[in-house]
This record gives sequence, structure tokens and C-alpha cells, in this order.
Amino acid sequence: MTKKNPTIILVRPQLPENIGMVARVMENFGLKNLVLIDPREKWPNDISLKSSKKGKKIIFKTKIFKTLPEALERFNFVIATTNRKRFLETKTINSFKSLNTYINNNKKTAILFGPENSGLSNQDLRLANFIFSIDTSHQNTSLNLSHAVSIIAYKINEGLFSKKNTNINSNNDNASTKKEISFFMNYLVSKLEEANFFNPITKKNSMI
Repeated sequence: MTKKNPTIILVRPQLPENIGMVARVMENFGLKNLVLIDPREKWPNDISLKSSKKGKKIIFKTKIFKTLPEALERFNFVIATTNRKRFLETKTINSFKSLNTYINNNKKTAILFGPENSGLSNQDLRLANFIFSIDTSHQNTSLNLSHAVSIIAYKINEGLFSKKNTNINSNNDNASTKKEISFFMNYLVSKLEEANFFNPITKKNSMI
């Protein structure tokens, strides 16, 4: 089985040293593609380079986007990470076996990590196919950004060598990209607006 290589997306990261350490651990476990959404500090910067160690080549080819929807256009499957309880319709899982199966069943997968101070917003999470949470002690569920990426990168790499993940029967290489889905959703919303469906208007976002 050829292992799919998901893209790591850091949404509005704040600390350049965390970005560098993410690149370092990606290099450790064979992940190649890093994307930043609206980083707080000027990019590129020396702090990220220094903390990346042998992951510098990942830093140099990192792609930058202003908004998350723009960055997700080419992906057909998106996994968002959070350990905060959210009241959303998006399904939440915490099985690394399932995580690896989803990654291998989809051609272009992105894994989202939120900013250090607050994590991903509900608006960010709604762009994902499902939410992934890492089981932690109930006394402290908050993980450092680079540590969270480290755990998931390790488990993805571990899945490459696991016999349990070699018998995957379905493949979604022809699944729609997020850009195509967004185009379709915008069309639906415009038609619903024409029909005055969003009533009261204050609930439009939650109805969408």
C-alpha cells in the first residue's frame, strides 16, 4: 500500500518557535507539506528556522494563505483537531486507526491545528469532515501545538507499518475538492436566499 502524505495546516499560529518545532517533528516522521494560515509573526523568520533543526527544508517550502477556505480549496478531506468540547454537528473521533484509514482512503487530506491561545474556532471546525481529539488526562486536556502535531505525526507514521491498516478496500480519489463543494454550497445558499428561507435572518449562519 502506498502511504498518503497529509498536509499539516497551522491556523493563525502565534509563536514562531512552535512552527519551527512542528517542521522538525514533521521531518522526524516523514510528513512533507506544511501550510500556515495568517501567522502572527513575519514570515519567514529566524526563530522558526533555528527551532526547526533538520526540518529547515520544510520551512523553506511552507505555503502561506490569508484565509483557511482559500487554503483548503484543493483538498477533498479535512480533519480538524481540538480537545475542547464543541456543540457542533461535525462528527468527533479519537481512534488513530480510523484516522489512518481516512487518510489512506482520500487523495488529498489536510489536518488542521488551531492557534495556541484558543484553538480552532467553530467556523474553522465547520470546514472539516470530522474532528479528531487526542485522549488526555481529564486534569489537563490542553496540549502544546508542537506536541499535538508530534503525537499525530508519530501515529500516522506508525500506521504505515501496521498490518491492520493494509486492507483498505475503498478509495476516494475522485471525491470533490473543498473548492468544488464551496461552489456548490454558495449556489444553494443563494437559491435559499432568493426563496427567503433564512428566517429569522439572525439565525442564518447556524441554519447554513
